[in-house]
Amino acid sequence: MEDRISALPDGILCHILSFLPTRDTITTSRLSKRWCPLWRFVPALDLHLDDQTYLQNGCIYSPFLNFAYATLLSRNVQQPLMLARLRINTRVGPNYIFPKAHFNIWIKAVIERGIKHLHLEMPLTLPLPSSVFNCKTLVVLKLWQVGVDILQSVDLPVLKILHLDYVRVGGIEYISRILRGCPVLEELRANRVNFGTILGYQSMPKLVRVDIGTSFGVEFPLTVVSNVQSLRFFLEVCTKMANLLSLVKCFHILENYYFPDLALFSVNLCLRVMESFY
Repeated sequence: MEDRISALPDGILCHILSFLPTRDTITTSRLSKRWCPLWRFVPALDLHLDDQTYLQNGCIYSPFLNFAYATLLSRNVQQPLMLARLRINTRVGPNYIFPKAHFNIWIKAVIERGIKHLHLEMPLTLPLPSSVFNCKTLVVLKLWQVGVDILQSVDLPVLKILHLDYVRVGGIEYISRILRGCPVLEELRANRVNFGTILGYQSMPKLVRVDIGTSFGVEFPLTVVSNVQSLRFFLEVCTKMANLLSLVKCFHILENYYFPDLALFSVNLCLRVMESFY
């Protein structure tokens, strides 16, 4: 049977391989000499550490992070990197023993290769190197459960999509500083993030879509979303059912704002009843 896939140009094969996890991409090098060098030219890295692999490694992170770094070293520094996804979803073992130096080296190498899409998922609030927030090539930044302990400056001139899920910040002004450093941001998702004081925020004319997940009673700077077309709130309400009227009243503040381009506004509630209503 004719092998038509192997006859495809390198560019098309690398694009196909970019949809696979990196370990699977490397495995394809065993197919034939034709496939052997291709994984080094795939414009994406997708690295995932789960509980099973973590246990096989003796409940230490170093083997995985060494592999993650080795895959970067095998690539030419001048070769553009479109996507880098690092997911460490471990729920067993001593998660606190994390080699932060390995992680920082990996981040540095990714930035040097002109990363455009960076996705990070961590099992704990790992401090994120501040260099991420000064990466001139980033278009998409998605962070899950990382920490931002030190943030002196933010310069993300081409960032269009920013997701902040369970991100711990070291200062009440950090979120406003991050948003001010994203002049062309179009999509913002923030889930259980401390916005701090609502002062210091400014309008973001390029912002189109905003999803906010927070607890009822936490202030959110409406100035940021004055130009959006889609605004969605996901509120966790921990209160008595008898006090739900206060939730309705809190949205009366929207009457003081004008949203000329708003086409979708929705509020989704997660209600926790602290006491029986009866």
